[in-house]
Amino acid sequence: MGRTVTGLLVALVLFRAAGVAQTARFEASVDRTTVGQGEQFNYVLTLEGQFAGGGKNLQLPDMSKFHIMAGPNQSTSMQIINGSVSSSVTYAYVLQPKEMGTFTIGPASIEAGGAVLKSSPVTIQVVKAAPRQNRQQQGGDPTAGLSEELFLRAVVDRNHVMQGDQVNLVFKLYTRVSVVNYAVSKNPAMTGFWSEDVEIPKNISLTNETINGKTYRVGVLRRVALFPTQSGTLEVGPMEVQTTVQLQNPRSNDPFEAFFRDPFGRNVSYTAASEAVKVVVDPLPGGAPSDFKGAIGQFAMSTSIDKRSTRSNEPVSLKVTVSGTGNIKLLEAPALELPPDFEQYSPKVTESINRSQGRVSGSKTFEYLMIPRYPGLKVIKPVTMSYFDLKKREYVHLRSPQIDLNVEQGAAGSAPVISGVNREDVRLLSQDIRFIKMSTPVIVRPGDRLYKDPLFIILMVLPFAGLAGAWVYARQRQVVMADQAGYRNRRAMKVAQKGLREAEYLLKEKSPRKGEPSSNQRLRFYAEISKALWKYLGDKLTIPQAEFSVEGAVTVLRERGAAEELLTSLRSVLETCDMARFAPTSLELTAMQKTYDDARRVIVDVERTLRAR
Repeated sequence: MGRTVTGLLVALVLFRAAGVAQTARFEASVDRTTVGQGEQFNYVLTLEGQFAGGGKNLQLPDMSKFHIMAGPNQSTSMQIINGSVSSSVTYAYVLQPKEMGTFTIGPASIEAGGAVLKSSPVTIQVVKAAPRQNRQQQGGDPTAGLSEELFLRAVVDRNHVMQGDQVNLVFKLYTRVSVVNYAVSKNPAMTGFWSEDVEIPKNISLTNETINGKTYRVGVLRRVALFPTQSGTLEVGPMEVQTTVQLQNPRSNDPFEAFFRDPFGRNVSYTAASEAVKVVVDPLPGGAPSDFKGAIGQFAMSTSIDKRSTRSNEPVSLKVTVSGTGNIKLLEAPALELPPDFEQYSPKVTESINRSQGRVSGSKTFEYLMIPRYPGLKVIKPVTMSYFDLKKREYVHLRSPQIDLNVEQGAAGSAPVISGVNREDVRLLSQDIRFIKMSTPVIVRPGDRLYKDPLFIILMVLPFAGLAGAWVYARQRQVVMADQAGYRNRRAMKVAQKGLREAEYLLKEKSPRKGEPSSNQRLRFYAEISKALWKYLGDKLTIPQAEFSVEGAVTVLRERGAAEELLTSLRSVLETCDMARFAPTSLELTAMQKTYDDARRVIVDVERTLRAR
């Protein structure tokens, strides 16, 4: 009877699986098989069958040739026809091809009704993208028409300036859709400009602007100050921003689809790019002074020297500070006219840039280090520079006062100076001329050989001697470690001394509150004394710790000629330690000191007795 029921159950299960395999269907489909590069398409996996609950363990095929822009968006539908219930579950993905070509999306798999179902492969042909207008006509692109709802603009405050005049450039993102996140995917090319980032906000504040009757939320992504370095028609290239936009699903008349539609919409990727901006730049007028090096704006110059009187061969610092509004970072160091016996080093440059209120201003300081080599009254000629004033539309010449420097005789031994030449005038032109060596040369006698040098011989032999010494040491250590009893005997005294030092530390260490050893220290003191004695006797008499006892140690010591007085002292010290540890009644310092002295004396006497034998 039992075998019959089991057989019926197995047959029922097999019949059930076979039924599911016949009715279940798992298919893959796409909304189109030809896709333009950069376009998106829908890849849908549908599971149908006479079961509820859908499948499990959905395994996607290789998608390395595509970006998964969204998904899986899962939806379920159910039908009841003539009392028969069927359902379907769809898993929808939005894909974007990475490159052109023909690609095959392999079969996906899913477990349903106790069986593993696989979809059929799908082939996608990726071609060159069609113009956006055509794609909108074809339909199916979730980003179609999004360019009117989300776009990026590059705005300049002026598009016709003079060379070197500052142009403020702002990148704004306009949106009427929900932007989940964004990232700059391409920075603009700014050929012909020197740029200075004024603001790159981390948290964007949105404002409202109305364009052609539509109100947009606007966020500033970047503010840049541009300084044209050449004349002509210059162009700021487009900047691209990769955004993720949340879109509402299109409406459908299907009540089941509407019921299972995601109320939060779907996320799609969209690239917003600004248009190129052109700026007409007029050249600077002719007649620039000889000391004009491209400074444009409004500037002032000041000089300062750290001392008016110094000694020869002592350094002097001269600072030239240029401050104002304009292309501060492009300012070059003014040239100095110094006395010929001055040694000059390259200036140290420091900047202080202010980018507030949409204008770039600040100061730039050039600190020159000079060393006068000869005494006398030295004159540093005025420092000059010229810039083009944008307001006056003319070149302005700046000139600092003359600086008089009194140089007294300094320490002897100054380096010789060639008149009219300083350190910056010396350049290394070739390697065929060597500097004159001032040190004493080492003369080698002809015929000398390195192998005859004693030091060379010693250095050659030294590694072999070291290896031989290491081998001998290893052999001796191996022999010593083989004799465990002898090794313990030789180390017994060192081990006992270590234990007694620890006990002495506990005896002399005083508690901060009571000014004397605490109760815990006193118990540990007796424990250390006891352990030192037991360890010493065990190692010295070669008695295993498991077999060690006071009477056993006394017997062995007596056989080796120990005096009865020594044996009595040994018993007394060990019993005192045991009494203090296990029945502490009075742990006076005087008693502890006496126990410590007795323990030391016992160890010394035992050592003498055993050596006398």
